[in-house]
Amino acid sequence: MTRIVTFALTLALLGLCSAAVRAQIPVPTPTPNPQVYTDPGMEYDAPPEARLAGRHEIPLEQLGEDLQPIAIWVIDPGKEDARVVQLQMEAFDGPPNQWEGQFESQMHNQQDGVLIKNRTPMTLTNGMPATLVEVTYGDGFDAKKMYAVVFADGQRGIVLSETGRIGEITEQEAQRVLKNAKAVRYPSDQP
Repeated sequence: MTRIVTFALTLALLGLCSAAVRAQIPVPTPTPNPQVYTDPGMEYDAPPEARLAGRHEIPLEQLGEDLQPIAIWVIDPGKEDARVVQLQMEAFDGPPNQWEGQFESQMHNQQDGVLIKNRTPMTLTNGMPATLVEVTYGDGFDAKKMYAVVFADGQRGIVLSETGRIGEITEQEAQRVLKNAKAVRYPSDQP
């Protein structure tokens, strides 16, 4: 009888040890969807034809007063008519309606020959107010057209843009590419 009890206890201990070992093996985390950027304040779904070129997370407290690239996608990479979709952020806790003016000021300071026109009020897919801004910069064969969706979430100034050569990008195309963005006021309890 003691052999049976000892055998049963040994099996039970082996089962517990096996379960403990399995609990310590890390479960792989799923690879993030390269088409989707998400954080506590916003989400953007890049169009299916866009290819992720780079992405990195910058904690809110590390955002500076200049726009920083967060994610970049390329449409038609390697081709002459390639277009770049870029998500940029900076720290901005001012009134949301003042962010668009600050963005325009930065564009004038960063590029030569900047022409900003057609500021169109719009809303993101969930109703968050934003502005679609048309920007042209550069000259000659290097001239670029950018359409930027500009909005602020209470903690950050955010720019979601599509840039391409002049003549290769239209407002309708930019609206199609940039339309899948949602945002809310950035939760104050999030880092």
